[in-house]
Amino acid sequence: MRRWLDAAGISDPVLRHCYTTCVREAADRDGGHLRWWGLRAVPAPVRPHVGALAAMAFTADDYSDTGPVAQRRCRFDAYTDAVLSAIAAGHATDPVLHATAHTVRTLGLPVSLCEEAFAAMREDIDFSGFTTYEELQRWSAKSTGSPMVVMASLMTDPDTARRMEPALREFGELFQFMDVLCDLGEDLRDGRLYLPLEDLNRFGVRAEDLRAGRWTAAAAELIAFETARITHRLPILSTELQRRTGVSFIGVLEKHCHLLLGEVLAAGPALLDRSPRPRFADVLDIWLPHWRNTIPGDHQEGLS
Repeated sequence: MRRWLDAAGISDPVLRHCYTTCVREAADRDGGHLRWWGLRAVPAPVRPHVGALAAMAFTADDYSDTGPVAQRRCRFDAYTDAVLSAIAAGHATDPVLHATAHTVRTLGLPVSLCEEAFAAMREDIDFSGFTTYEELQRWSAKSTGSPMVVMASLMTDPDTARRMEPALREFGELFQFMDVLCDLGEDLRDGRLYLPLEDLNRFGVRAEDLRAGRWTAAAAELIAFETARITHRLPILSTELQRRTGVSFIGVLEKHCHLLLGEVLAAGPALLDRSPRPRFADVLDIWLPHWRNTIPGDHQEGLS
């Protein structure tokens, strides 16, 4: 962490403490995905900023989907107001908010991107389902499209990210839809069905069957249709974004997405019971070359 802060040019002792707190709070979240798929996959100077934004986003997400439903909106709004106030002031007493404010200001990130991501989380508190695919797209573009623009801003520069914003948002949108398919069973147990109702009707799939864990031939056709929506468009976007931004990380995300979608199609009835998990060796085949290209800049740091 000290090397990352040095590489980022962060020398102020208070800020170094705040960024370290962020990384410690976020690194083990989501099964440790941030530690490996996020922090290790970006250059060292970017890692403190990724840690700050991730710690803030994880906390906001906790407020939006944990605890009594009646209290979620109040707690979520109070926290997101605190985030936006910290950004406006440029500082905060809370370590995560202080680091977040520094990241947003230092990198010139548009505050609107944070506001859009918060809006998607707020919609999720009172989630009642999507009637059309277009509704799912609009929500996904805010939920994951906005963070994708932020990530591109970290990896290139805000001007390039702004020029490529429509493609970045669509890439994030498709990635979010992939997550919807992977977490179908988990979301159903939580009383949430993110698949558009018009698609269920198109294939004759009843929502109550999915909620009851009843897998049918029609359900298999529905999942294949939704998967094809992603696999048809994702490679085109990935190629365009890599060519225009030079960010190889996007290509790795594309490969990871295709791996997970393959598991979704292979899962069959198990998809309604648990999220598919690819073999770790297959995941390493995708990520290890990228890590090796990224990590050598970290002086003596390496993979064992």
